[in-house]
Amino acid sequence: MRATGSASKPNPTPDPERLRATTCVAMFLLGTSALLTLYSTQPILSPLSKHFAVSISSATLTVSATTFGVALFAPVAGSIADHVGRRPTIIWAIVALIAATLVCLTAPGFPVLLLGRFLEGVATPFIFAPAVADIGGEFATGPSIRLNSIYVAGTAFGGFAGRFLSGVFFDVFGSWRWTFAPLLGMLLLVLGSALAWLPVERRFTPTPSPWSGLAGIGRHLRDWRIVATCVVGASLLFQQVATFTFGSLHLQKPPLNLTTMQVGLMFAVFLVPTLVTSWFGRLIGSIGRAGTFAISTVLGLVGLALTLIPHVGAIIIGLTCSCVAVFAGQACATGFVGQHARRDASAAVGLYLTSYYLGGTLGGIVPSAPYAAFGWVGVIGLVTVVAVVALGAAVAAWKKPA
Repeated sequence: MRATGSASKPNPTPDPERLRATTCVAMFLLGTSALLTLYSTQPILSPLSKHFAVSISSATLTVSATTFGVALFAPVAGSIADHVGRRPTIIWAIVALIAATLVCLTAPGFPVLLLGRFLEGVATPFIFAPAVADIGGEFATGPSIRLNSIYVAGTAFGGFAGRFLSGVFFDVFGSWRWTFAPLLGMLLLVLGSALAWLPVERRFTPTPSPWSGLAGIGRHLRDWRIVATCVVGASLLFQQVATFTFGSLHLQKPPLNLTTMQVGLMFAVFLVPTLVTSWFGRLIGSIGRAGTFAISTVLGLVGLALTLIPHVGAIIIGLTCSCVAVFAGQACATGFVGQHARRDASAAVGLYLTSYYLGGTLGGIVPSAPYAAFGWVGVIGLVTVVAVVALGAAVAAWKKPA
């Protein structure tokens, strides 16, 4: 099935110069689905460790398994979407994500739970890559920037909803299985909105085969701006996963001693990027991506410093600043890739996603050593170094027009 954008299709073709309200809603919900399941186990790492009699490091694999699945399949996702059409790829990917979440809910043991989490990660880039490429390819620059910001705001909301609902449902029902039930309900809502409101492509030209887009990866790897942006993406999710995975453990230990539900409530900070990411989109239009990214990086570093204060209020404010900085940086990076890569765009986004989620995979593993040796201070020091490296790469790649 290929998306041709014919008049007989029930879904409207996009007007490149304006945005329909329904298109904005559909893209927001697609963004929600992109992060809804990936980090949903972060608030329940300690309960998972106790229930399955595994170490905390093993429990964090329920986070790393999903990000590894995304990193592994992101290039393939972009290539397949470039061949069969972005809209049908997105819809079938949502169905696959629902099925993978069912595997998690019914898992008889820890290995099957890890398998389900991995499959959730596999399905995710088949939503993310074609969605970002569609925004950059189907709309003019101004609407594209606004719609990309709406999509990234949706990812922020999904990051909050998945973690928050997991914490609340675990505390209410006392079972890790129940944490996947609300996620299934939200994914069904995403599927309905995509079927009803996601427009068919008008400017899309399919590639000759599902694998021809992979050849475009070689061209993108020779584009130093794309490579630098991939470094930025890897650093962003590294920061996010490291901060909130080990931050959750930090908040549950003395002297703070927060409960699972309280840690889940902490993820309400993801609502802030949902509200302000569109403002960063306008800032990109005003001062450019490099300047906007520099502002967001400084905000994130200030936030990390605040989390070192042993007070829940200061930590929440600091995590909020860090969270806003990451999503603002994501709006800068994904928007650049979607507009810069005019050929094999989905493959370019897939390459970016591979780097982005590989960074997230490392963010759930690499900080284990400094956390064990130095505690929360060790994690913050590592994340700070990664953020500074990302700033250098972003300024180099985005300061001047391609």
